[in-house]
Amino acid sequence: MMNSHDKGSAVMINTTRTEAILARDWRFALTASPDEHPTDDAWRTVDLPHDWVINRPVSPDAPWGACMAFRQWEGVGWYAKTVTLPVKGHGRRYWLDFDGVQECATVYVNGCRVGYQGYGYTPFRLEVTDAVREGCNEILVRADFTQSPTDRWYSGAGIVRTARWIETPARCLDERDVVVRQHVDPELRRASLSVDPGLPGPAAIQLRDDGDAVVALARRDDGDDPLDITVPDAHLWSAEHPYLYKLTVSLPDSGDAVSMRLGLRDVAFDADRGMLVNGVKTIFKGVCLHQDIAPVGAAATPELWRARLEYLKRMGCNGLRLAHHMFAREFLDLADAMGFYVYSEPFDKWRSGHYLRFFETDWRHDLDAMFRRDRNRPSVVMWGVGNEVEDQGKWPMVATLRQLVDEAHRMDPTRPIGCAMNPHFQYDDADYGDRNDMDTVFNEAPKTGEITDPAERVEHIKRIADVTDVIVMNYAEQWYGRVREAVPGKPIFGSETYQWFMGHDEQLQNFTQDNPQLVPWRNDRQWVIGGAIWSGYDYLGESMGWPSKGWSAAPLRTNGVERFSFDLLRSYWTDEPMVSFAVLDYSLPDEMVKEHWDMPPYVRHWDFSQFRRALIPYAIASNCEEVRVYVNGKRFYVPSPAQCPNRLITGYLPWAPGEVVVEGLNNGTVACRDVVRTPGRAAQLVWWTDSPSALPARRGYCVALTACVADDDGNEVFRAEPEVGFSVSGPASIVAVDNGDLTNDEPYDGHTVTAHQGKASVFLRLNGQAGRVEITAKSNNFNDSRWEISVNTNC
Repeated sequence: MMNSHDKGSAVMINTTRTEAILARDWRFALTASPDEHPTDDAWRTVDLPHDWVINRPVSPDAPWGACMAFRQWEGVGWYAKTVTLPVKGHGRRYWLDFDGVQECATVYVNGCRVGYQGYGYTPFRLEVTDAVREGCNEILVRADFTQSPTDRWYSGAGIVRTARWIETPARCLDERDVVVRQHVDPELRRASLSVDPGLPGPAAIQLRDDGDAVVALARRDDGDDPLDITVPDAHLWSAEHPYLYKLTVSLPDSGDAVSMRLGLRDVAFDADRGMLVNGVKTIFKGVCLHQDIAPVGAAATPELWRARLEYLKRMGCNGLRLAHHMFAREFLDLADAMGFYVYSEPFDKWRSGHYLRFFETDWRHDLDAMFRRDRNRPSVVMWGVGNEVEDQGKWPMVATLRQLVDEAHRMDPTRPIGCAMNPHFQYDDADYGDRNDMDTVFNEAPKTGEITDPAERVEHIKRIADVTDVIVMNYAEQWYGRVREAVPGKPIFGSETYQWFMGHDEQLQNFTQDNPQLVPWRNDRQWVIGGAIWSGYDYLGESMGWPSKGWSAAPLRTNGVERFSFDLLRSYWTDEPMVSFAVLDYSLPDEMVKEHWDMPPYVRHWDFSQFRRALIPYAIASNCEEVRVYVNGKRFYVPSPAQCPNRLITGYLPWAPGEVVVEGLNNGTVACRDVVRTPGRAAQLVWWTDSPSALPARRGYCVALTACVADDDGNEVFRAEPEVGFSVSGPASIVAVDNGDLTNDEPYDGHTVTAHQGKASVFLRLNGQAGRVEITAKSNNFNDSRWEISVNTNC
């Protein structure tokens, strides 16, 4: 079933464990149905991760278009690769490990069916010892994406995550079965670890610090008791100080060993004080995320995610709600290393929505896969077992919830378990509706038999909260006080919150301008763990309708460009002095945002050349004690942030071309400034200041760069929307272009895109060779703008 021209990968043999990432030179073909096999001329070469939907045609009539970014998603993806095994060692074992295949993946080795995985986000490992042979081994993966999309948001399709080839001795470890229990005394900075290798017999452990010095070790010669070590003067892990140790577990009799990064930390959840990290009250300042990075879809690489997480760190974010599925292993590695608190969950609905076809047979398998892979991570502080499931608070739902919570406690008794509730509840005798009807399942409009009385709503919330360890709710800030009275023994986590508005006690969406992110800071609400804004980045799918391909209004666009809400959150979440000025501009085109998740269109510019005289509404976000505003040198007096609702200064300024200078002061001294100028004629393209100058010579490494339209003096021209073309020379290629506008119809895989609000972005992929990469951005009537990147092995 393999194409004879497929390139092979050689795997070297040694006496212990060998792991190789199978990323390069897969052969790929697409067919319309599982019964159709690719023709010889249908195959092409791709590298992993690979998403075969992201660059398919878009159409307003595409089935499930709102879910899948209106792309033609249906089909069966075939992936083929040859692995060369010089010698099949006696007593050796061989495995294929996939971190996620979208979806319904059947795996063959040398024509033998070796395994199947339905749900596309679940990692799985297959032993292929009996199927492999010396010489060439043909691997074939068939991803059947014909039933329906995986989700109500964009999932992509194909081998969208890492694939590994693993060779071990006959007696071998499975890192997923290694269980680490730790007890940390924050005051003494002393940690005790108990490590269960996951199988009986001789075993040893070794702990090294980040300087690679051994700080503790232990060994057992027989039995199945855990191995215990103590770490005095431990470096404690937190979001602010994400210190990682390296734990190695080995089998002295077979030579096998596995290693993992550990963070030593004490995370506790208190009914009155919320989340305590190493004994310190800590607010979960979070955002929700989906797995896609729009221009490359689900084929997101670690370096692209690192860049995104760095922006969230800059915003002051310390928490991530991974919505609503297991994320890639490499993403969680970044959360550990960069310092984020994670709320992780395995799936969205249960017996409704797109997971309906998997739940009855696979829920335990999929849930356990999440725990086995990630239960030793320092970043994961809470688990979820579902999101906005059907029949919330009805007794059959509560019985199912108890099953899932019991299984979660069995897999990890050390972390709290929650289940995210949406704000809709029905009377016990009300019919939920067709569980395959996505409009019924996902629509926020009132359903048949919906409870409207707040006290009765809280009663259904209490039924769920009595089963879970923490109270986890979406868009329910208006009922926090009521829930606290009903369930005083557990803290509350806002698993999804609006970024600006809030509902009313009597109405779910009331456009009340009370930013929910301020709730955890109130002295009378210390029992709130914190919250996660929906969402951190714009994403594909879950569209409000054509022509939008996804969900807008996040603090960051798909190409990483910041909205004003980024600065607003930064004013709440960071201590470094900052001030940011924006104007309210309703002349901007509609981006199809879902209203209650949006905020007024505040944008950073001072360009109203269509007016001669006008009053311009503005907003200023700052964490300083005092703010001063000057328009062309004339001061206008404004209140301090502390005197304003939500600490956001708003008002009006008279329009005049020139510049607005805003200063933030602490103790009467200027601590920060923001300057916004009226630009002249668009005259050039300039590269964003975050553009890299050096990158590692690693094949598949991806990076995004943004070009801005500017006048002769370098001032950004916000209203300019020229067509921008990109070209590249050197050891790199263009993967995608993007302008951050989800209503745009231009394809991602082109080299040209129209600037949106003065910006256009290009995504590059390195080919693994050292050298100099030169990126050129050009537009009519502008001189070309070039950016050079040194690509070398020492970076």
